[in-house]
Amino acid sequence: MSFEGRQTPSLAIPIGKVAGIPIYLDYSWFIIFFLLVWTIGFSLMPAAYPGLSQFDYLLIGVVTAILFFGSLLLHELAHSIVAKRNGMTIRRITLFLLGGVSDLEEEPKDASVELRMAAAGPLTSLAISVVFFLIWLISGIAGLSGIIQAPIFYLSLVNLLMALFNFIPAFPMDGGRILRAILWRRNGDIVRSTEIASNIGGVFAMVIMAFGIFSMFFIDFLSGVWALLIGWFISSSSSASLQQTRAQEDLRGVRAADVMTRNVDAVPPDMTLASLSDECTRTKHTGFPVISNGKIIGCVTMGDLRRFSKDRWPTTRVDQAMTTSDKLAMANQEDPATDVMTMMQRRNVGRVFVTDGGTLTGIITRSDMLKAIELREGTLGMTRGIWASEQRISLTVEPGMNFVLEQPAEKGFVWRPEFSGSDVQFVGQDLYTTPDGHEEQRFTFQAAKAGTHMIRLHEVQGLQEAPGSARSRGLRTVTYTVVASAPPSSAV
Repeated sequence: MSFEGRQTPSLAIPIGKVAGIPIYLDYSWFIIFFLLVWTIGFSLMPAAYPGLSQFDYLLIGVVTAILFFGSLLLHELAHSIVAKRNGMTIRRITLFLLGGVSDLEEEPKDASVELRMAAAGPLTSLAISVVFFLIWLISGIAGLSGIIQAPIFYLSLVNLLMALFNFIPAFPMDGGRILRAILWRRNGDIVRSTEIASNIGGVFAMVIMAFGIFSMFFIDFLSGVWALLIGWFISSSSSASLQQTRAQEDLRGVRAADVMTRNVDAVPPDMTLASLSDECTRTKHTGFPVISNGKIIGCVTMGDLRRFSKDRWPTTRVDQAMTTSDKLAMANQEDPATDVMTMMQRRNVGRVFVTDGGTLTGIITRSDMLKAIELREGTLGMTRGIWASEQRISLTVEPGMNFVLEQPAEKGFVWRPEFSGSDVQFVGQDLYTTPDGHEEQRFTFQAAKAGTHMIRLHEVQGLQEAPGSARSRGLRTVTYTVVASAPPSSAV
């Protein structure tokens, strides 16, 4: 099977590069390789070509398995080369237990690009199947031995099956991505298109798993386990890809500065580890950025503290135990929040430090990112559903955190905010044009203090009045209940 995505198996061995793309073998690949050698060499071939020696069958199994994975690599390279030609970055290709996966730096931004990229793999497998079939016909006419004909015919057959299987519209397999690209090109909504493709993929996954269970008891146990594993993998990958797409779209247009928590506690480099331990106990934080002359030079955590024996704490400075800034996950205030989320996933970190000219201005934790996605889903979800004259939405933010509320701007109408200036600070507003050409009015606020705050957006005709005004109720009203609280998980 072939998958494209932004997550790949983690335990993998680099084996080289092709077309500038690193190729990896996951450890699970060795399992399927030996299974293929055994199945082909000592199960399929003796029945199709009897009378050969055990060594011949072993040789056929090894050569066929190697050529099969070579075909699979060509399949993945087809995806990757199309992606590279369209300006996308391919981090690596990994072969693993269930096939291959091309690790994309980002998802395609255009439906046509995704369609070409997704179709390239199965079409390549189909072409390989035709080539091997012609070679097999020629080898038969030439009267070549079975030891040569056997792997050629098998490779033609298995590449044909791989092409047909990958055309099944089970997202995130190639066929599912082709379906999503077609829907996306028609409706212009990648989230809705992904939801449809993911739901269809889930149905196919359930069918495959049901067949696997049936096969385990009534046909062949090993084949049933295999089908069950494939169905489960499609189902889990489909769900993860849908969540990833939703999160990316929810955060589109959001900056790191809009998501970060401000007023981060920090420690100086000359603080002793004994004082650091006291500070951790007092603040309930598990780590702190280290600041010198207004610049962040590192980060020290409880883990760093435990690397030193207690008797050394009074004489060991923080800068002797900290992780230096060149090894930290850092972002600028203007960086897209989607890039920050990708950085967290890639580097498997729970916090990203946000700077402005080297000066620490905030921190983004996984909790901050989840809250930003929750907030955006609350507003964007309304544009995907049915409008009512009044809507109520609950949001959770942290004190000092910027958050954005947005609504579609229709011609002749504007949205006017109403709020308490002492509890919520109005940062600004702007008119934003979405990629599909629609205009949205965005309001940026900051929760001035902890507590529960109320913000209302009123739709009115004509010019917009001053923020905070409560005059002339409009046509539609959206009421936001904003809960500003600072849970321990938001600490460094």
